[in-house]
Amino acid sequence: MTAPVHVTPQTDDGVVARVICCEPDRCEVEVRIPIGRHFQRMVSGREKELVLASRSRIARVGIDVTPTSAIAIERGTAHFAARLEIAIPGYGVGKYLHDAVVPGLRIGRLVFCPEERRLDSRAILAALGDGALQLPTAYSIDERGRFTIRTHRRVYELTRPLTRDDVLTILASAEGRSVLNRMQVARDVENVVMEPGQGVITSCSMFLHRHYVVLDREPGQLGKHLQAIVLDPVRTRGTRVFLEFTNCSQETIVNPSVSARIYEAQAIEPSVRAFPIKLPPSTPAEVRPHATFAATLALFDRLQTAGRGYFDRFVAVIDDWDAIARGEGPQKIWHSPNGNGDRIEKLRATRDYSHDPLPIFGTSVLAELPAGAQSTVLLGFFPNLIEHVELCKAAMDRRIARIVFRRASFEHGPFLSAKDQARLADYAALGVEVFWCNEDWGHLAVHTFRGLRGYFLEPHVEARFQNALIIAIYGSARPLTDVDDKKLRELLTGLKGLFGDNLAILTGGGPGAMQQASVIAHDLDLLVGANYIETVDQATNKDADFYQCFQDSSRHNRQRWFEIASFQIFCTGGLGTLEEVGMTMTDMKLGVIEMSPVVFFGQHGDDPYWEPLRRQFRVMVKDRRAPDWLDKHVMMTDDPHAVPPFYKRILELG
Repeated sequence: MTAPVHVTPQTDDGVVARVICCEPDRCEVEVRIPIGRHFQRMVSGREKELVLASRSRIARVGIDVTPTSAIAIERGTAHFAARLEIAIPGYGVGKYLHDAVVPGLRIGRLVFCPEERRLDSRAILAALGDGALQLPTAYSIDERGRFTIRTHRRVYELTRPLTRDDVLTILASAEGRSVLNRMQVARDVENVVMEPGQGVITSCSMFLHRHYVVLDREPGQLGKHLQAIVLDPVRTRGTRVFLEFTNCSQETIVNPSVSARIYEAQAIEPSVRAFPIKLPPSTPAEVRPHATFAATLALFDRLQTAGRGYFDRFVAVIDDWDAIARGEGPQKIWHSPNGNGDRIEKLRATRDYSHDPLPIFGTSVLAELPAGAQSTVLLGFFPNLIEHVELCKAAMDRRIARIVFRRASFEHGPFLSAKDQARLADYAALGVEVFWCNEDWGHLAVHTFRGLRGYFLEPHVEARFQNALIIAIYGSARPLTDVDDKKLRELLTGLKGLFGDNLAILTGGGPGAMQQASVIAHDLDLLVGANYIETVDQATNKDADFYQCFQDSSRHNRQRWFEIASFQIFCTGGLGTLEEVGMTMTDMKLGVIEMSPVVFFGQHGDDPYWEPLRRQFRVMVKDRRAPDWLDKHVMMTDDPHAVPPFYKRILELG
């Protein structure tokens, strides 16, 4: 059974429809938000239970959004008046406010907060006990089920003053959030202090898996929170849950806090992407994934009559799957038995075509398809450059909707190049589904993105993959001892107890410690992921539920795919593991990944296996060659029961 997806009941983002008037430090605007039919039916007669949640990036540059009229819903659109004003003057955005607040600026969304789905104090305690959510340390819960968020002793400051272009990029560009993340850095403080009329950006730690949180907006004795008041399930996980406060009083406020309510998120049965090949209606549901793979593989075998040699860049176009089921041929089929010439060099995937005539490949037939055909393209190999360009042109006219390839590479087997990874991103951007008829793994896998990184997996696993909290586990291709294997099992069992059932691990997909971690995870009913690398010194295991494959030339590019993990555990390992330690710590230092507790797990004699590295870390910190957290956020142990409390302490969880 497919796991449900937990979502906040909300609209899409609305925009500034009209700027009514502007003053030096504020703008009055009209906001319009599109309302879907299902959402409109759900909230009909309950409009008072709607709240506006402004976009986080707006609040994080010190701009507050306040509705100044009631929300009216007419003909599928909500509209209301709002005021945008500078709430944190120290960020210096005020002088650019008029340039940024223009028609089309995305403001935020409406969120439905039904009282019957709000958790009372007993329900919150039960959810905490089940690992369904984790709240900040030192929380308190009142008789109405409101809990108090006490912030980190940390403020976020800009590395330099924002320019007009910075502000416009942050507020209007798709890359604005990553730009802001690079420019807004944390500084630990003894106390978070707000002077009268000033504001501050701070944070807390929280993990929401099946709930959403709504912060109270009303100003209190400990500050007023800006309008970014909704924290969503799955997206709210980690130590960098931003909180934005302003001081509306005439007195100094020290260590602001905010109360909040917790709601059950909507549990939605996700749609499972289905491949359109026809199966007998009597095929049982539990065998349909394998039956779909077998039928697709048989179709490739039937159509690839010229064999699967290097020169055969097989292409077939299908738009009538009933005809295929009757044994008829595809709409178009293309073979290149002569290989566009007499030399293999002319077909090399990385070839420079700048000086020679462009070869002709089978994807040229896509130009003959009518616009809007939404056809499926079968490919013998993952697309090369020329094929990729022609596929993208066809996708822009909606002539194709789906790509299915059989082999990743002739030279590299199942491993993809860095250019191939970029091409997969292009297909996703153009709305083209990509399937892999993967004979090595024996299944039909679909490509899906989580954030910026794409993975292959069976369609029924996709929703669970998107929701899982992922822990990266690094280690040697040599196996762990029986004692260490048992301790790793106890460690993962403890982390499952802390964070709940929807946990996954991510390894390098090799033998030894990686294989053992995968077996343990499956025994605990956890998802297993792998970033496979083409290498001569270790075989790949086939235990992964989601995976990506990298050619040997993409070793460092592969590390980017570990970014989807929230935590890192380094088991006993060798040079490869040591290299991954360096890349992970550097990524944390540069803000590429969130700073989180790092565990080095394993024993050597009477000391932790990585003890010499800890001594080196301390030297680096003492000599100011590394940040202080390199010492504070690292644990080296072989005690599995010490790790969950360490996580809670570093994450500042209650």
